Amino acid sequence: MTPVDIREPGAARPRAAPRALILDLDGTTISRGAFLHPRTAEAVRAATAKLPVVVATGRQYVSAMPWVHELGVTEPVVCYEGALVRGVVDVAGNWGPVLLERTLPAEAALRTLQLAREHNWHVHAYDREQLVAERDRPELRLYTDVAGVEARFVAGLEPVLERGTPKMVCVIENPAEVRRCMRLLRHELGARARVTQSREPYVEVVSADVSKSNACDLVCWRRGIALKETVCIGDAPNDIDVLDRAGFAIAVDAGRYPNVLKHADATIRPPTDGGVADALEALGLT
Repeated sequence: MTPVDIREPGAARPRAAPRALILDLDGTTISRGAFLHPRTAEAVRAATAKLPVVVATGRQYVSAMPWVHELGVTEPVVCYEGALVRGVVDVAGNWGPVLLERTLPAEAALRTLQLAREHNWHVHAYDREQLVAERDRPELRLYTDVAGVEARFVAGLEPVLERGTPKMVCVIENPAEVRRCMRLLRHELGARARVTQSREPYVEVVSADVSKSNACDLVCWRRGIALKETVCIGDAPNDIDVLDRAGFAIAVDAGRYPNVLKHADATIRPPTDGGVADALEALGLT
């Protein structure tokens, strides 16, 4: 049964007062990488005065930080699907300390690169917070326009992958080809990697031991909080693991990922309609 909108009479509520809030960015808090509803910004800033707010995103650190600052969040940020946990940038512009860092095993990364080349899928990786690709393609621009970053081009990704990258991303515009890419990568990489999605065109590959829930668990543990004491709000397959472990799970009902709704206790409207603000107001966190 699909959970109901959190604004509806009789919608589910947490059994106990939440001790922390976990927020996804794209598709949940912001739309198309550019729009933050004023109500949502105000509501999240108000929530930070009441409880720890953790941003958990697939974005790289430098891409997430402008939104983290805009929301007034001061807790360490979960990036790259949980491959990196890092403190926020301070007032002097210094990057925060690294609390957790996991890289994709080189064998799995190199196999991903090989498959992408064989099937003509755009693929990129990350090297010291810089997005790195071999060619400038429309699919790459589809990604960088949302992320708000520039790419560095290299003749071959092998040296980057051998040094260690937190994540690789294939960007594919055809939905059927996205599904084929995910099936093939999961089959070929097996237990060596985790293949997931944060947006429809993105197929994301991280180390098998990387997840948002494990990274959020670390951030909350430092505060003496268990994940079962949190409220989590997300929208995509890469949020399922943390939605399942949170004490109260809220999913965006935008018609894109019906399966994600099965992991939620309540739903909210998309970010263009201020759904996160609806949730925080309904839960008394503003």
